[in-house]
Amino acid sequence: MSSKDKLKDFCYVTAFLIIVILIEFSIIQFSILMGVSDSLTINLGIFTISPLFHILPIIVVLVLTLNWLYLKEALTLASYRKKRTEKIGKKGKGGKIKILRKIDEFFSKIKLPESFREKVIENNIFKGAFATLIFFFSLFLIAYLVVYPDLLYKFTYSILNSNPSLLGFVIAIRNLAFSIGQTLSPLGWIASSIDNGLKSAAPGFRNAFEGFGSLVKALASLDANSKYILCQNLAAWIPALAIIMYHRYVSRPRIIKAKRRRKR
Repeated sequence: MSSKDKLKDFCYVTAFLIIVILIEFSIIQFSILMGVSDSLTINLGIFTISPLFHILPIIVVLVLTLNWLYLKEALTLASYRKKRTEKIGKKGKGGKIKILRKIDEFFSKIKLPESFREKVIENNIFKGAFATLIFFFSLFLIAYLVVYPDLLYKFTYSILNSNPSLLGFVIAIRNLAFSIGQTLSPLGWIASSIDNGLKSAAPGFRNAFEGFGSLVKALASLDANSKYILCQNLAAWIPALAIIMYHRYVSRPRIIKAKRRRKR
């Protein structure tokens, strides 16, 4: 590896670390607002180390960085095998799981200069970093919504309460939809049928999600520190396990058979 490539890799790692540290800093500030506090601080004279706000985020940053590097290696191997498969003449999936194919489709729809697309968007380093960060942030957000079931309600209520014009707009849309449904009898009949169908299906949904509701209730009863630790660990280690499984999937031995031409 040349010195130019080493410098480029160092810049990539540095940029990724900066982004992850900023995300972790935002998560810590948000968690403090939610009531997280750490009384078990370690005093080292000049510095004071907090297990919750320093050690745990550092571990998460290291795990995410290793996830990214491991996923980059897996994507490189998958790209190599895809080119090799296309060269032989076999059309296949190219060793990619569904979520990564969705990421490729998402970026392919974005109109960007061809040089920028080849150097950045189609780069396995960028795709690995994007997938790792999106996976982590999405899982953390989902985990927080599970352990704080009323978080979305309180957030929506605070926005509408602090913005009367937005609240008035929502009420106007609701009244407009109601008046249209009352004026046009077919629409009113359809809405009534949907409402009756939902009411009849409600007991089944309630029974199906009763076990999940008890789990959410148990998680919601945890203290703020336990919720913070749980969400951080779930958001960091679930992607790690998924990336390890994907790496094993693309690195398993394969036998590629070329199609033989039929003799006339």
